[in-house]
Amino acid sequence: MKNSKYMLILLTGALSFGSCKKDFLELFPEGQMNEGNFYKSTVDFQQAVVGAYTPLRDVANIAFYMDEMRSDNAHYDYNSKDRGGLGYEQLADFLDNSQNGVTATRYQGDYNGISRTNVILDRLEKITFTMADADRKQIVGETKALRAHYYFDLVRHYGGVPLHLHEVTEKSQATLPRSTAEQVYAQIIADFTDALANVAAPKLPQETGRVTKGMVATELAHVYMTLKQFDKAIPLLQSVTTMGYSLWANYEDAFKNENKNNKESIFEVQYKDGTDGQSSTFIYRFIPNGNTLNITGISYNDTNGGWNYPTDDLLAAYEPNDKRLDATIGVIEGTYNANTDFVASKIVSIVNYKAPTGVIAKYFIRKYFHPPYLLANNTKENWPIYRYSNVLLMLAECLNETGQSAAALPYLNQVRTRAGLAATTTIDPALLRPIIAHERRIELAFENHRWLDLVRTDQAIPVLTAYGIKTKAQFGYILPAAYNVTAARFIYPIPFRELQLNTALVQSPGY
Repeated sequence: MKNSKYMLILLTGALSFGSCKKDFLELFPEGQMNEGNFYKSTVDFQQAVVGAYTPLRDVANIAFYMDEMRSDNAHYDYNSKDRGGLGYEQLADFLDNSQNGVTATRYQGDYNGISRTNVILDRLEKITFTMADADRKQIVGETKALRAHYYFDLVRHYGGVPLHLHEVTEKSQATLPRSTAEQVYAQIIADFTDALANVAAPKLPQETGRVTKGMVATELAHVYMTLKQFDKAIPLLQSVTTMGYSLWANYEDAFKNENKNNKESIFEVQYKDGTDGQSSTFIYRFIPNGNTLNITGISYNDTNGGWNYPTDDLLAAYEPNDKRLDATIGVIEGTYNANTDFVASKIVSIVNYKAPTGVIAKYFIRKYFHPPYLLANNTKENWPIYRYSNVLLMLAECLNETGQSAAALPYLNQVRTRAGLAATTTIDPALLRPIIAHERRIELAFENHRWLDLVRTDQAIPVLTAYGIKTKAQFGYILPAAYNVTAARFIYPIPFRELQLNTALVQSPGY
């Protein structure tokens, strides 16, 4: 039964279909399809591409546990009464193993997306009807960009993984051994390069959620940065600066629901509220457990909160008068009742905040908090993958790393001045490097970049070892074995169930 379940994912791609408006990317709930009657028209292929976007949500729904909580930006609000979230805590404390459900969900979500893209690309080669060249190019471009995106997510989190590039039609094709990380990166670069030549340029406000040249150039540049090939990333990032993107005057505007997919958005995962399974629930994970009436305006007993809790270490990293602080982190005041449950009373600003006597203050991520909400545990908050400010900081980093520090300053300072901070003037590469890294930490806080940035810049061991020492001293519930940060922990283990299903796989060293 396990093997048949695995094969179902690979063989069908689990595509979801429905009506597809050209001006809106509708990510449809999971469903069924009849492949014998499908892939018969251009519209069928366009709908299949829509289905290939859907696993982006499956990954985004849980990625913060692995990316932000693994870093010094976020921790968890320890719940001594309910230990059901132990697997999430283990990710933050570097105590996770191959049976962790979060890492397994991400792995499967990425491969679900890859399976869908492979089906599209293989079936496109076999069509017997005439498809307009412009439609074919867009379909190929979007599909290859999505496949590259899913593999980039996999290789950074799991290392070398099986490289599936075609539709699986029999069992032997589903059980490939691990490719090397170098082989996976080569395929990612090839796919993004093909996609860049095929997809359309962005039109702002852009078609909701679609892959554009802006997204492809940005993520391909990110791939090159991860490989420390900064010279190859520079022209790609420079091209993005000519595509019409710009920063909102106020940092908080970049996250408002009315500004989705607009001038600062390069690529974001799409959600909408309602009862059709396309809503997001991030804010309910980020606020404390308890009744949400005085937080969201809806009475709901939230038992899934307390995650991605902003750390004191991050708060201390903000410079005085940085406007991003109030837009990123908020304070929920409340008290404990007789059952030691937290009862929220109101939300207040974190700027110059000091908790009044007798009041319990808890931090939460404010940038994904935009009431009023229509339903409990149900929002329309999108998840940003790339914003234009990220492009500016990436370009500043690449220029600095290639001996062009003076040229890096204008890009860095666009981000700083928007935050109300003084422009940086140093052109010493060694001094500018940590300044850029600091800006990335603050500007992109809680957007799932911090952990991967620390790994990419060879700072994960020193930064998180020091952070772990402070955190264990602060919280007595953290086990002594926690925060043993080694190179083996730069990637997560191959999920246990995958090793059982595919005997050609071998586990990563250290697990």
